[in-house]
Amino acid sequence: MFRTFIRPLQSIRIVHIPVRTTVIVERIHPLTKLRPSENIYDYSKYKYTDFQYRIVRDTDTDKWGNINVILTEYVEGVGYKGEIVNVPREMAYTELLPVQLALYPTPENVALFEEERKLLVDRPQISPFVAKCRDYLKTVVLQIPINLKLKDWSVTKDNIRIALRRINVMCEEDAILLEDGAVNQDTYKLGEEFNVILKINPLVDVSIRCIIAPVDKAKLWDEYQLSKRRSKT
Repeated sequence: MFRTFIRPLQSIRIVHIPVRTTVIVERIHPLTKLRPSENIYDYSKYKYTDFQYRIVRDTDTDKWGNINVILTEYVEGVGYKGEIVNVPREMAYTELLPVQLALYPTPENVALFEEERKLLVDRPQISPFVAKCRDYLKTVVLQIPINLKLKDWSVTKDNIRIALRRINVMCEEDAILLEDGAVNQDTYKLGEEFNVILKINPLVDVSIRCIIAPVDKAKLWDEYQLSKRRSKT
């Protein structure tokens, strides 16, 4: 004896979310002219070519661009409380406006943060690019190539500048805070990390973790000469 179990079908719930958009179109063919006595709303009198259109602009596919908002709190990399900033619309609609970190700069909202905006004159300004550079350098472990076979070696500012250039960070030696001879063959143990201070601007500096990567210059020179010979052949 066989039993058949039939599970009732669950109804599918569809949620319609209204989307407000604008599409601008133009006719491909001129509209058919009707007589004055004919009803212009009688669509049977028109040809199918009268209903062919060409899309001129679709606001749903246009680039969003930027928008001005006034911040209600300090947002790192964006601005201070009461500051009117120009940010991408995607950031404003997904990160700032939904959580009340920013408001539209209406006259009422601007007047609400008038005192905070007066304090911005004496407050140091930090650009978003400086904040991103600082956050990136905090996550980096900088490898400094040093030839450990030398008798008297030490890490210099020039070594650090070259190591930073290998990760596409350009700086001057004056921006690197390191005492001469602070890291040498007597004080450094292979594999341990040490910190170097880099001043991004007069207001912001960052501590970079560094480690020495042993390099044999003689071996590198032999490999370079070998590669030149291969390229000629």
